[in-house]
Amino acid sequence: MLVEPALRRTKTSAVVVEYVHREIFDGRLRSGDRVDVERISVALDVSPTPVREALVLLERDGLVATRVHRAAFVQHFDARTLRADFHVLGLLSGVAAARVAMDHDAGVVAQLRDLLDELAASEAAPARRHDLAVEIVRVQHLAGATPRLLAELRGLGGFLQWAAHQSDRRAHDEIVAEHQRVIDAIAAGDTRQASATWLADARAAAEAVIGELTRRGVLRADGTNAATT
Repeated sequence: MLVEPALRRTKTSAVVVEYVHREIFDGRLRSGDRVDVERISVALDVSPTPVREALVLLERDGLVATRVHRAAFVQHFDARTLRADFHVLGLLSGVAAARVAMDHDAGVVAQLRDLLDELAASEAAPARRHDLAVEIVRVQHLAGATPRLLAELRGLGGFLQWAAHQSDRRAHDEIVAEHQRVIDAIAAGDTRQASATWLADARAAAEAVIGELTRRGVLRADGTNAATT
């Protein structure tokens, strides 16, 4: 298998995590498949240590499960489980956003507004647009989440957020509008709207991911996993 040069040069567990994400998203690693530490080590030209570290992170994310003799296997997922996981992510992110709205910290609101303005001006630079969108979410989470909630968001968001980014086919204006709805609710101190908007956005992201995985043949048209019989 061809490996992108950037992945080949970077020897970190984060790169291994993204590699496994891509393998699953592209259907090369399927539900129930064993995650081969040696094969990944060779493919990425890394030692087994960062691969094993990555498997710990992937297990926390719910993407793989470690069984007897510490072998790791891809967990089952389908349209139903993806919708449930995105729903939880939306609920938790909504709690953080609602807390930001309730606190109504002028400094945080100003920071979010500045990031939104920069996002609106970043149409010609997709990579920068993604970084800004991630930063907007990060600011909300840091400002509104308790340490426990922040840990849950970080643990849950890995593959879901990565897959949502890979599946995002929205126009630039739509992305800006999505973030603006949340930030406007936060600025207005509207906790209910901030939370509800996050949940609606998470549900839309779930459908985009399911659609992309169906197009790639990872899921069947009825939402079941193509690896199941």
